[in-house]
Amino acid sequence: MSNYNLVVTLGFGSLLAFFLFFVFYKIIRWGGKMSALATAALMLLIYVPLSVTHWVGIDVFAIHFAFFMMIPYGLGIITGVHEERRLIEGEDIKRGMHMAPALIIVFFILLATVDSFIISSATGGLDTGLAKILLPKAASEDVGVNISSQFTGAVSNDLQDEEHQFNVYVEKMKKQRERGWRVSGGWDQSPIVDTETNFNLIVKDRSGNPISDATVTSEFRRASDMSYDKLYTLTETDKENHAGKYSVPVSLPLLGCWEMKILVIKGEGENMAEHEIKGESVVSSIVDGKIVTPECAEGEPDVEQKRLR
Repeated sequence: MSNYNLVVTLGFGSLLAFFLFFVFYKIIRWGGKMSALATAALMLLIYVPLSVTHWVGIDVFAIHFAFFMMIPYGLGIITGVHEERRLIEGEDIKRGMHMAPALIIVFFILLATVDSFIISSATGGLDTGLAKILLPKAASEDVGVNISSQFTGAVSNDLQDEEHQFNVYVEKMKKQRERGWRVSGGWDQSPIVDTETNFNLIVKDRSGNPISDATVTSEFRRASDMSYDKLYTLTETDKENHAGKYSVPVSLPLLGCWEMKILVIKGEGENMAEHEIKGESVVSSIVDGKIVTPECAEGEPDVEQKRLR
């Protein structure tokens, strides 16, 4: 249900399940088991078509289904035990509810509310004002325009679950080290937010000879929001005088820390050689005519990455 608030759907749905059960049990005067069965069936009749037409994922469906089935099931057990006592003891026990089951009901209502809030925050993020109150202060000024608190997508380089993919990556890195290519360079000047600045790379082999006619790309990634990621293809500027030098004008929309993934590909088919390195860069701003560079909150890069800042 992508266009519905999860707090509303899960919380309101749980309250609706309670209400329907007590309508069947108190007003229509059905037994506890029959009331539970009718409530579960009606909740499925309402929720399943709605979830199918507004599908967002099996996890959201599962938590709704669990609560909507668990509530009538639990109430059916509680009221069923009460009815059995009436039959066994032969006493005129009122159709009421003990304090302990009532507390259990309150607990599940709170649990549904908290779970729905957590899922909503993880998928859609917190409101910026609320995020400033609940989240710790940023280690640097690298927060962009607004604080982003939602999960931004797949984890970068998360290869543990794919053994074959991980082995391929390890083998590629081994060949890369044996090949010994060297990538150096960087910006013509300190990059300024929303301002084009030339980004240059010099690619050489192990012996220091320039590598010409290669395909060189540089991807700039924003860890806080993948929608700002940008991919640039660098061109070899002057083969005669500066072979192996590749450049492209780059403009980044947010100040602060950016991750970089640089890929150099030479040749095709079985003769193709691929060299990949990663680094980071900090985009500055101009305040009162002075360049202000925020401190990057990312981990300290290695030696090769420092050359690309």
